[in-house]
Amino acid sequence: MKDQLYKSFVSYVKYAKPYLRQKFPVPKEGDQKIRIAHIDRSFWLRSICKNIEGSREFNNLVSDFSVACGGKPVKKVEKGSWVSMEQNAIQNFFRRSKLYLKIAEGKSINIDNYFEQLCSAFNERQVKVIRLWLLDSVYFSESIIDFGNFKIQRFSKEELDALVDNQLNHIFYPFAELGTDILSHYWFIREESSENIKGIDYVIPISFDEVFRVPRNFPDRVIQLLALFDWEEVGIGGYQDKFDEHAGWEAFSTPIAIGITDNVFASPHPSPDLSKLEFFPFPTGPDGEIVEGPQFYHHIGKGQLERLKEIVEKSQEFLQSIDLKECNWEFLDIAMGYLAKAFFAEGLEQLLWHMTVLEALFGEKNKVMEPIRKRLGYIFGKTNKERKAIGNKFDELYDFRSGLVHGNKYEKRAYWGHLREARKLARKSLLWFLTYLSAIHQELAREQKPLRDYPKKEEIQTMLDFNKEALQRIGFLIEKLPMNFPNINIWGN
Repeated sequence: MKDQLYKSFVSYVKYAKPYLRQKFPVPKEGDQKIRIAHIDRSFWLRSICKNIEGSREFNNLVSDFSVACGGKPVKKVEKGSWVSMEQNAIQNFFRRSKLYLKIAEGKSINIDNYFEQLCSAFNERQVKVIRLWLLDSVYFSESIIDFGNFKIQRFSKEELDALVDNQLNHIFYPFAELGTDILSHYWFIREESSENIKGIDYVIPISFDEVFRVPRNFPDRVIQLLALFDWEEVGIGGYQDKFDEHAGWEAFSTPIAIGITDNVFASPHPSPDLSKLEFFPFPTGPDGEIVEGPQFYHHIGKGQLERLKEIVEKSQEFLQSIDLKECNWEFLDIAMGYLAKAFFAEGLEQLLWHMTVLEALFGEKNKVMEPIRKRLGYIFGKTNKERKAIGNKFDELYDFRSGLVHGNKYEKRAYWGHLREARKLARKSLLWFLTYLSAIHQELAREQKPLRDYPKKEEIQTMLDFNKEALQRIGFLIEKLPMNFPNINIWGN
């Protein structure tokens, strides 16, 4: 079968060459008819490819390719009819491998190498996938911040053009051509991965039961890590030492997502709608020239960037080094998910999810409010006065949460400052847990303790119910435990 496929492949390439190597019709001076109906070179080449793909040679290649894939021979596809998966794969292959372009440009090609690339569809292979999320309203002091598993990066127009292959898209996939002149103003979250696939199409398997299950969806892990940073102190409101009802905070948004794959048998992803991005006029230079660009509400300077790196890198290192399910610390995963969910929420819904973070970390079944209040005080308060202030702050926020959840008459007014305070409590509490449990994990891993023997959430919470002096006394008691405690030998027995 491979020999037959090779023959039809060579036959089609030979057939296509003279058509693709035609000279582009340049309008002559004085030729009014051609000048009015000006032909774009990309449109001209796209039109030629569409015509030669209606040939018998192309149909034979698609048919033999279909049989080689384990399918049936493909009948001649009539103009305007449904395009088969095999036909679409072959069309993409000739475009995305740049075989059409090289032939059109008169370059020499190694037909055997291209044929082997075509045959890669029959074997398991790795496909590179790049995902970009645009970070709206954030300005970083560096063009590339590398976090290992992902990067935050600002691209030049030329870099973006090369990354998405805009030249190829302009010719063959105009729906995927990216407005790189606009997007080059922004920073992006960049994630790369490899996927093992076989064939020209693949579907992620899903069970019948999962079709009807409603999942608890959280934002991507990268967003969860970034949400741990103190965005409330680098945005519009800036640092606030005391409560200010008007001092809110501003989250970044990710309005644009771009997917890129090097799978030559698949069409590129359509270009996202850029109309949702807002540009504003700014005077630049000594002559006051007006240029347009995005508004940045968060400016991450060198000092803030170091804090961001520390938070993300240390949290990422800890979470990758441990199986949270195995050691019964899944509450960390849940809390991180709700913090990220709150990050993109608005109004009182934002406050609700931030309070849910605190409940996931500190709460107990059937005992919600008092344990959280007490534990927050011990973590963030050094004196009784400070602990009382933190408790009062939590009480006020929890009242808003209770009114929202229980459908009570809404009489108290929440301000931006309350949303900011709820976020600060939730974010700092989660960071406290990540820092503390990371230290515990390092010690226990050094002692080669199995994950199933790690302290449970309830045991960690119990430690939070005592002040430092009480913990020292308890530590003394634990050190001096008699043999077989609590089954000790009682006097007189």
